[in-house]
Amino acid sequence: MSKIKQDKYPRRSFIKGVGLTGLTGVLGAGTGYFLSATPSAWAQNTHSRPLQNPPQEVAVDGLLRVNINAQYGNFELMDQQTYLRCFDNQPIGRTLRVKAGDTIRLGLHNKLPYDPLQEICTSVPTLEDNTPRGFNVTNMHVHGVHVSPKSPADNIFTLVRFQESEHYIYNIPKDHPPGTYFYHAHFHGSVALQVASGMAGALIIEGEIDEVAEIKACKEQVLCFQTPRFDKEGLCENYDLLSEPGAILINGQYKPVITMKQGEVQRWRMVNASHMANMQFNLQGHQVTAICFDGNPLKTSRVQNQIVMVPGNRADILVKASKAGTYAIYSETVTPEDSDTDIEAKRLGSLVVESQVLDMPLFSGELPRPNSLNKIEHDEVTFGRRLEFGLSGAAEGNKYTINGEPFSCLNPWQIPLGAVEEWEVYNHTAESHPFHIHVNPFQMISGGDVEPGTWLDTVNLAPFSRIRFRTRFTDFTGTFVFHCHNLTHEDLGMMQAIEVVQR
Repeated sequence: MSKIKQDKYPRRSFIKGVGLTGLTGVLGAGTGYFLSATPSAWAQNTHSRPLQNPPQEVAVDGLLRVNINAQYGNFELMDQQTYLRCFDNQPIGRTLRVKAGDTIRLGLHNKLPYDPLQEICTSVPTLEDNTPRGFNVTNMHVHGVHVSPKSPADNIFTLVRFQESEHYIYNIPKDHPPGTYFYHAHFHGSVALQVASGMAGALIIEGEIDEVAEIKACKEQVLCFQTPRFDKEGLCENYDLLSEPGAILINGQYKPVITMKQGEVQRWRMVNASHMANMQFNLQGHQVTAICFDGNPLKTSRVQNQIVMVPGNRADILVKASKAGTYAIYSETVTPEDSDTDIEAKRLGSLVVESQVLDMPLFSGELPRPNSLNKIEHDEVTFGRRLEFGLSGAAEGNKYTINGEPFSCLNPWQIPLGAVEEWEVYNHTAESHPFHIHVNPFQMISGGDVEPGTWLDTVNLAPFSRIRFRTRFTDFTGTFVFHCHNLTHEDLGMMQAIEVVQR
């Protein structure tokens, strides 16, 4: 990890202030510095192959030791050979599986090539750093996980350069909500490009819910939804690519197939690991039973026709296969223009139900969950805030703002440890802005197309709408952020730092 310092090769001044448009050819510099990589055995994937769950690392005796390389990977996506930034030469990172109370010791090793045009002079982003930058600089964020924001834990202000390593230690609390989380790169300026390239993976925290008999009996599937972007050469070296429409893949596969028997129940752990795609998950001919959202067990299971997932959302669902046949896994609205097209145009994959019968009980009812997810009553609230997500700028390019200001970590809001706050967040733009906060989840009061009382860490903030929620700032002091999880918006300034301090 690098500290704040001046470098031998300062970042070129002409990159400063460049907006989302006009970046072609400027930020593509450095493509001649590729490391060699042999093709991945993982994703030689064409149409309709069986879904492959990502490789898995499991904690042993309360400890998970894992090393992750940030590097260029060589693999096939949608019948095209690609060369993209990734973890360990795979289109999606390994799944990390631990239990509440375990410790993760994660070594992140930056094997991406050195690029002097992308040199970073400081690890402290200021107002002028809300531009795409540092595409080969990285770090790690454990999304939704309630751990310290200080080093060596979830400090997203660390800066891991070429041939550097950072060693993270995440002590998962014993009462941590059990469910599906994920990890991804989070260096401000390169977040969108790195996540769009595949630098993300699922993180599973097990707990009491996993011992419920009907749930424990289920086979699990991990479904990481991604929207990789690359040009005709199979490269993503240009930030402009990130705003172009493209296919949604599952675990790096295009329209994979899940096979079940009639009456079988599976647990699908779903992660929207896209940098920008809102999803409305549907399973043709089936209702699904939701048991966790954003890693937080629900008070009672919910039967739903559709699961709304914005970038950063996760959902744990139970699927009971109906009669034999082939059913589409699809997103009802990939883009607004798709809303009236047929299911085939929106298909992300398929469920094939075999004629063989395996009748399993489907869980329904109250779910065990930790006391940290108890309802926040009105009289607990110690402070209220109004936030406004906005857009400013004209000829100089768009600037995404919160309360009228683009991001700078030099002006964090100070919040006392133990505070309980109610936030009202407004979107004054014609774009969707998925709201995400680090470290502490929140309980919805209204808005976001979410049932009140649901605990989340990411929620949709639709165009010209508002949301209200309550949150507790517990256990950890330190500086962290909340931001729009359309990651291009985050890179361009729609983020705010918070410093939780002792009273």
